[in-house]
Amino acid sequence: MHLVRYLTSSGDAAVGARVRDVIVATGYDDMLSFIRDGAVALDIARRRLGEVPADVTRLLAPIDNPGKMLFLGMTYDVFRQDVGPDEVPYVYARVQSSIVGPGDSIRLPGPDDHVLYEGELVVVIGEPMYRVAAADAMRHVFGYTQANDVTWTEWVHGGGKVGPQICLSKNADTFCPLGPDIVTADEVDPVDLGFTVTVNGEQRTVASTKGLAWSIPRILEFLSQDMTLWPGDLVSTGTCEAKEIVAGDVVTVEFDGLGALENPVVGSWE
Repeated sequence: MHLVRYLTSSGDAAVGARVRDVIVATGYDDMLSFIRDGAVALDIARRRLGEVPADVTRLLAPIDNPGKMLFLGMTYDVFRQDVGPDEVPYVYARVQSSIVGPGDSIRLPGPDDHVLYEGELVVVIGEPMYRVAAADAMRHVFGYTQANDVTWTEWVHGGGKVGPQICLSKNADTFCPLGPDIVTADEVDPVDLGFTVTVNGEQRTVASTKGLAWSIPRILEFLSQDMTLWPGDLVSTGTCEAKEIVAGDVVTVEFDGLGALENPVVGSWE
């Protein structure tokens, strides 16, 4: 099932189920509550399919209040040539205030700053996980969405004597576009999921999740060893390529079956 959040003509946010281009209301106004209700919420949504289309003015980020957002680096083969296969990935946290939805602008901080796109598959947790083995990890997954994990490189390379400021490089407002859909796990095979990133209609990245050196079950086992993953938490699986974007660009991240996440890039100084 494809699930979205949308804004109604009265200005209220709501959760809908999408079949092709038709969205129907589920009766929920919060995606986190929907995910927590699990099978009950999904059954309600299925029974409403075929009803009158919802009052939709625009789509929002599919979830805007996850308890945790854990993003990973060094997960794809292309980045692990200089490290051993058992070296753990790089992990960092994002904050809710960096989230925007499809169609929202990515605001660059300054005209001389360098900012990169990173198209990533995001795992949406559906059941609590603590010290869960890789063999059992996938039954805790609610579904998948996609992110543009935007990076401000000046903070990565210019943190001074204290070193890289990854938190600052990732968490500027608008630096985490998400969506448009969350697709339930039964409809997605994440092992070999193709994806592209286009800039102004030109393909810049063409790849597949088969390039992941760390599989999703292994990632979830690793993360859940010392912290509990809760329903609605987001785990982004990392990127295989990052390239610069500038004001005036339009960036589209598209994983097979997850829709197209398109965002214009603007200068905050304009």
